[in-house]
Amino acid sequence: MQYRPEIDGLRAIAVLPVILFHADLSLLSGGFVGVDIFFVISGYLITTIIYQEMVQGRFSMWRFYERRARRILPALFVVSLACIPFAWLWMVPNEFKDFSQSLVGVATFTSNILFWRESGYFAAAAELKPLLHTWSLAVEEQFYILYPPLLLALYRFLPKALFLIISSGALISLGLAHWASSAHPSANFYLLPSRGWELGIGALVAIHLHRRRAAAASQEEVGFNSGAPFSRSIREIAGIIGLGLIAYAIFAFDETTPFPSLWTLIPVIGVALIILAADRDTLIGRLLGLRVLVGVGLISYSAYLWHQPLFAFARIRLFEGVPDGVYWALIVATFVLAYLTWLAVEVPARKRLKLPRPKILSGAVAGLLAVGIVGGMGWIKGGLPDRNAPSGLSFSQIDASEMTEVNHGLSSTCEGSFTLSPECRTGENPSVMVWGDSYAMHLMQALTSSQASETVDFIQFTKSVCAPIFDLAITDQKRGRAWSEGCIEFNSQVNKWLQENSSVEYVIMSSPMGIISSNTYDDSGNLHPTSDSKSIVMEKLNETADYIRSVGKTPVFVAPPPRTGDNLARCVIGNLVFGSGEGSENSCSFSQGEVSSGHQRVTQFLHSSELDMAVVDLSDYLCNQSGCKAAVGKTNIFRDSGHLSHAGSALVGRESNLLGAVMAAADSYAVNEETTH
Repeated sequence: MQYRPEIDGLRAIAVLPVILFHADLSLLSGGFVGVDIFFVISGYLITTIIYQEMVQGRFSMWRFYERRARRILPALFVVSLACIPFAWLWMVPNEFKDFSQSLVGVATFTSNILFWRESGYFAAAAELKPLLHTWSLAVEEQFYILYPPLLLALYRFLPKALFLIISSGALISLGLAHWASSAHPSANFYLLPSRGWELGIGALVAIHLHRRRAAAASQEEVGFNSGAPFSRSIREIAGIIGLGLIAYAIFAFDETTPFPSLWTLIPVIGVALIILAADRDTLIGRLLGLRVLVGVGLISYSAYLWHQPLFAFARIRLFEGVPDGVYWALIVATFVLAYLTWLAVEVPARKRLKLPRPKILSGAVAGLLAVGIVGGMGWIKGGLPDRNAPSGLSFSQIDASEMTEVNHGLSSTCEGSFTLSPECRTGENPSVMVWGDSYAMHLMQALTSSQASETVDFIQFTKSVCAPIFDLAITDQKRGRAWSEGCIEFNSQVNKWLQENSSVEYVIMSSPMGIISSNTYDDSGNLHPTSDSKSIVMEKLNETADYIRSVGKTPVFVAPPPRTGDNLARCVIGNLVFGSGEGSENSCSFSQGEVSSGHQRVTQFLHSSELDMAVVDLSDYLCNQSGCKAAVGKTNIFRDSGHLSHAGSALVGRESNLLGAVMAAADSYAVNEETTH
């Protein structure tokens, strides 16, 4: 295969935005498209190699897998194994368990499936997962397993239809991706069926170029003179357009862009145009062929492998936040390690390791087994809680798993779907209904621990990210239209139950109200843009309150606890892990001025005179003039950046008699409203 330096330059254009994007430097909001650039390049290179060898009658499946093993596995083993000591030292048991699972995912080429399954609302923060980026390697590895036999079969039995069949497959995959971007966005992001079209585009480019070169060679034999697929002027224009499309995606896309979807065609077509047209005779080809870009491209695979572990472990160790200067130092370290890995591992494995193919393949299997076994042990043993932290305490003493345990309220059964399960009520005739999303769930311990709860029975209706508002739901890139319809249906079922049950006196509602700053979808199928959200949410929330009163119940809204946006639980845990110990709650407390702008918007919305129901603010119980508490003694208030922990919620309830305060506020509002009218 003829070497094209501009392809290595294109690899540099792919890896640099990804690294800067993951460094949270806000320079390139669409830097994640670098992965899509890699997919197209991979589809092109793999197909070029396989197709050329098939035409020449010398393709060997075993030789193909040997080359892939030499190319991918040695550096992957080095980086995966290098992560283990830092994970052992710094990760609390639930994090180490997740990390161990990711090692198993690496060893079985299923990282993308693992991270898809872990991508729910209550999943651990993605930025703390050192091997999260291996999902894209798993997509490619699955492609390598399935694609060569398929291509070989098509070439042998349907050679004339090969291009058409691959085109049709890519089109189907693209259609699936666009549909799933709203219906199943998480699966769409991680899984091969909706990513395959990007690799397929690269494959089509490879087949087209091979056939054009073959046709040109044939023409030369009879005196014709054309080895180039396009004229010089067309190649120049195509290369400029291609680079422009990639640049547009990198700078204009952001986390709200449905991905992958039809929008992904922009960078993918850009890459295809460059591969098709921008050879070393063109301006873009020469630009991408610059030595500095080619150099970065050559080490891009190792750079991609190193950057995420460095960033993730920095976030774990510097739990109060990673300064920009540290990120820049880590970026430099990424490329230093990448160069050393390329020089000492990649090049020898690919070019100098003279071993028979059976030994290469058996060594690859042995390495995968070793990584998988190490990961399996950490996974089965629950993250090895008996390890000692740098502070000298064992992780079982720190008990971080309990501190960060998801707070589903009365039971995990009460999350996600409408249920009348006995686990989601405390009596047959509940007088208090708790309704909302995860910020309603985490109130249950506070309410049931309140002094006023001794003679009160509760029932819980909760669904994550589903605000307690009839006929309206959030819709965004993570939660598509199908999810929104499910939220509206859930609240409709709550509505019906409320009509039919006379025992309920109070309806306690809660949500962080992210719906006021997102697109919304109503039960009539109308989509309301973010600019209209506050007004439509206020209107629907007041209609909901009016309806609750019309069926003889009293509504009251509990505002979410104050938050800064930082993971307050990790701050408390970090102090324990790294040696601060007692008094950790003091260093993790925060002032009212540090409260996030997003929380301030929600507070302003809920305390607006336009809202027609009583509102109780948890700030009144968590904050004073000196600041807001993240922990009291050894009890952490929060389990993450905003949800109350089990113990923290119960503590708030006991100290503030929260249920009594909520009922008093609801009754007072009802009396004032009657007096006013």
